[in-house]
Amino acid sequence: MNTNKNVTVDADALVTVRGRLDTGDVLKEEVQDQWDQDPCGSHYVEGAEEGTLAWYLEAERYRYETYAPWMHKVMEFANFSGKKVLEVGAGMGTDLAQFAKHGALTTDLDLSSGHLAHAERNFRLRGLEGEFRHGDGENLPFDDGTFDLVYSNGVIHHTPNTSKVVADMFRVLKPGGRVIIMVYAENSWHYWYQLVTRIGIQQGDLANHSMGWVMSGTVEISEHGQRPLVKVYTKPRLRQLFKDAGFRSISIVQDQMVEGELPSRLSWIPLPFARRLMGWNLIIKASKPV
Repeated sequence: MNTNKNVTVDADALVTVRGRLDTGDVLKEEVQDQWDQDPCGSHYVEGAEEGTLAWYLEAERYRYETYAPWMHKVMEFANFSGKKVLEVGAGMGTDLAQFAKHGALTTDLDLSSGHLAHAERNFRLRGLEGEFRHGDGENLPFDDGTFDLVYSNGVIHHTPNTSKVVADMFRVLKPGGRVIIMVYAENSWHYWYQLVTRIGIQQGDLANHSMGWVMSGTVEISEHGQRPLVKVYTKPRLRQLFKDAGFRSISIVQDQMVEGELPSRLSWIPLPFARRLMGWNLIIKASKPV
C-alpha cells in the first residue's frame, strides 16, 4: 500500500512524485532506503548536474563504454520493436531507455520511488514514452499474459522471495514470451577474490560476520549506511529456479569484468575469456511455453 495517496507533479512537470511503499518487510525497507538515496549508477557521473539530460547520458556512457560494453548485444536491446517490455527495477531508466529507443513499448515497475522518479525524468528529457508503476516485484500489478519480455538487471537478487518474483514474471508473460534477467554469480572472481578473500578474510570481516553481512555492506555503493539484501547464484541453482517456475528453453551467459580488475600476475588472461569464465554477472534467458 502506498503511504502517500496524494500524487503530485514537481515544478518542472516532468516527474510524478510518489510516496513510499509500506511493505512490512525490513529487507525491502532497506532496498527502498538504498536506492531512494543512492541511485544506481549515479556515483560514476562526475561532470554533470544531477537530474539533467547530460547527467543521465554520462551515466549511460559509463555503463556501456567502460563498465559493460557487452551489454547491448547480450541484453538484446534492439530486438523488441513493437513488443511490450516490462523492466522490474529499471533504476534510473538507462537500460529501459535502450529498449524504448529501439521501438519497444516499455513499462517500469520499481519498489524505489526515487529510482522511479529518475527513470521517468530520464525518459521525458529524452523524448521517450513509457509507463512508470510503483510496486513490488513479488506482486506484479499486471494481468496475466501482458508482456512479450520481462527484463531485470541486478534486481531480483535483492528481494527476499526471489522464487515468487520469478513465478510472477512467468504469470505476466504472454505464451512464448521471454525473460532476460541478470543476477550476481557465486562462481566469479569478484565474489571469491574481492568479497571472500580481500574483505572477508584479509580484512577479518568473516571472523564475526556472515558472507551475507559482508555483501550487504559492500556490493552496492551506499553513502548512507544502508544494507540491502544481496544474494549470489550458481548456474545450476539459477537454472532450477526458473525451471521450477515453468520456464523452458533456458540458457545462461556469464559475463562482466572491467579492465584492470584482475591482478597483474593474471594480466596474461584475455579479458573476454576471463569475463566468460569468472565474470560477476549471470544472464539467464528463458521462454514461457506457447
